[in-house]
Amino acid sequence: MTKKITIFLILLFTIFSNNKSFSAQIKIEAFGMDKYFNYDVEKGRQFLTYSNEGLFMTDIGINGVVECKGIIEVITGTTSSNIMCKYTEGNGDMFYAQFFVQRGSISEDATVQSFEFVSGTGRWAEMIGQKCIGAYTPMQQKRFMWQGNCEMSNKTLERVKNYKKPE
Repeated sequence: MTKKITIFLILLFTIFSNNKSFSAQIKIEAFGMDKYFNYDVEKGRQFLTYSNEGLFMTDIGINGVVECKGIIEVITGTTSSNIMCKYTEGNGDMFYAQFFVQRGSISEDATVQSFEFVSGTGRWAEMIGQKCIGAYTPMQQKRFMWQGNCEMSNKTLERVKNYKKPE
């Protein structure tokens, strides 16, 4: 009986140890100004070009500027999008992330998007292919706020966080 309990405890410890190696995350926040150009195609259907410019911050101390461009389509209240954003940190390293609306509509208070790191330089090359989730909230006077969350292994987070740009 003691041997079974010991094996069970070792198995349980192994499972929890492995789960912890994938429990890290990076949070990204962005704030800025939106621009829309709207076609009212017909009743219940809109086609918009979208762009924004803003600043981003991460919870690991990396900050920079962000610029996005893309399209948004609304058909009978259902919103779809294809938006590409370029994030550039202070040292010049950058990444591109592509966004797609998953829930919500531009006519509502917020939308939830999935996004993926599609290319990057420096520390951000580590994130290529990483899929994440974000929430966009429009504000008054064509302003916005956005927050994203990317889960990854502890090892990946440490490599991104501790990256030193070659000189």
